[in-house]
Order: sequence, then structure tokens, then C-alpha cells
Amino acid sequence: MSVIITWPDVTARYPEMDKLPSGTSPEIQANLILMAEASVHGKLASRYSVPFSSSNYTARDLAIDTLYVQNQLSRQPEKAQAVQESLDARIKALLAGEAQMITAAGAVASTMVGDTIWSSTQTYPPVFGMSEIEKSIVSSEQVYDENAARGEYGV
Repeated sequence: MSVIITWPDVTARYPEMDKLPSGTSPEIQANLILMAEASVHGKLASRYSVPFSSSNYTARDLAIDTLYVQNQLSRQPEKAQAVQESLDARIKALLAGEAQMITAAGAVASTMVGDTIWSSTQTYPPVFGMSEIEKSIVSSEQVYDENAARGEYGV
């Protein structure tokens, strides 16, 4: 099942993809999409957390172009090669940190290299562990901090 793009996403940019001999078969379309998405995930997994979702506009753009190149290299080699060169340059820039992934919200997607994941509760002991669920409790330090943040003191 695809997670980044749909067949209408592809044909909106490249209408000739609907004219493939088996381009109208939903099974073939799904397979082509999965292969293109796997290629994008594989090329960017060293820097980003994959799989990407459809809310990552940069990943969608790359997946559409990848699908086109994978299927047109033998049919329209000049056009496919031009798209491939552009695709390679964009992926190289993303991997080098010279370009950023943009999400549907217009935000920059964080990378796994150089960036650190931050959580407001990361310094507290975990609530759940290997003990029985009935013995799991929230850190009293966390409860105090949350109450203080609301202007309440004590428990």
C-alpha cells in the first residue's frame, strides 16, 4: 500500500503515464508506486526517518519523478534522463544538508543527522517498564513540574 503518492498525483504531472500498455490496471499502478516510494525511502533513509507520509511534499515530489524515470527510461530516454539528473541533484542536496524537506504545514522536516530529538518529558523516568501495569506510576518529579507550570503548588 502506497504511503506517499497516488496514481492521480503521477498522472497530473505526467499524463503520458496513463497511456502505458498496462497503465490503467490498479494492481500495476500500485506496484509502480510502491517501487518508486521504496527507491525514495532507500536513497534518503541515511538522513531521514522513513517511511515518509503524504504530508511530506518534498518526498511526494521525489516519488512522482522517480516513478516517471523508472518507467520512461526505455520509452523516452532523453526526457527521462533530464528528470533523472534533476532528481539526483535534489537527492544529493538533501543528503548533503543543502536542501530541506518541506511538509504540508510548510515546516522543515527534521533530519536524523546533526539534529537531536527533544521531548518535554525526556528527563523523567519512564512510566511503563517491565513490571506489572498496576505498579506503573508517573514520576512525582513530573507531577510537581506540571503543577508548577500551571501555577499550582503541591500535589
